[in-house]
Amino acid sequence: MKFYISQLVETEKILPILRKYDVGLEVVQFANPYILDNRYEIVEKYKDELEDLYNNIDLIIHGPYADLCPGSRDNEIKKVTKFRMEQAYEVANLLGAKKILYHNGYTPRTYTSIEWNENTYKYWSEFLKGKNNRPIVIENVLEEDYTLIADLMNKIENNNFYTCIDIGHVNTYSKLGIDEWLDKLLPKLNHIHLHNNYGDKDHHFAINRGNMDIIKILHKLDKVKNDITISLEITDIDELKKSLDILFSEGFIKLK
Repeated sequence: MKFYISQLVETEKILPILRKYDVGLEVVQFANPYILDNRYEIVEKYKDELEDLYNNIDLIIHGPYADLCPGSRDNEIKKVTKFRMEQAYEVANLLGAKKILYHNGYTPRTYTSIEWNENTYKYWSEFLKGKNNRPIVIENVLEEDYTLIADLMNKIENNNFYTCIDIGHVNTYSKLGIDEWLDKLLPKLNHIHLHNNYGDKDHHFAINRGNMDIIKILHKLDKVKNDITISLEITDIDELKKSLDILFSEGFIKLK
């Protein structure tokens, strides 16, 4: 397993963490539409912000998601969705990212599963054309179960198309447990978003602050899918540091 940290604070605050631990970086800034509109200039500034770490750590790009809907029945909304996602994919190329992540974009009870499956299959089949140089991974957010993502993965025959399970989202929004999600999506599981909560709200707490046994989950993953990548999506930097210390003490990550 390869661990990353999601960048949810200023770059200068995470540089010491990246220098201390053998982890990669999931870049979230380019999910912002303003930044995407100015991506060429900001990519170069971002490389400078990373200093000597650029080209010396692995990067993942978190794509845009606000107001976007790959399964929309509205062609104009799908055009904007594709436009923003294409911009982010270009950023992934410019930064040499290992993979790029997008949200599934489903809001419960807004579409039937039949229509959503048809719409997303058409959208992603078109979007994936010519994109063979890095994995594209699809993340759950509000989904109450894994079936829509599983159906999409089963229908799309593409070796660069995978799923990301956000276990904090599962714990908050899903009717099913983490283990069932992991078991059912395992064949196409490529990435994990790691954070904790108490099941009542998507808090993005430290891995030891919530009702999930994160270490137990990681040990299970290590046995059944140890080639995946895992990003810590923890909003408070002190809680992020504490989580990394725990992962180090448990033998999951190493110091540089």
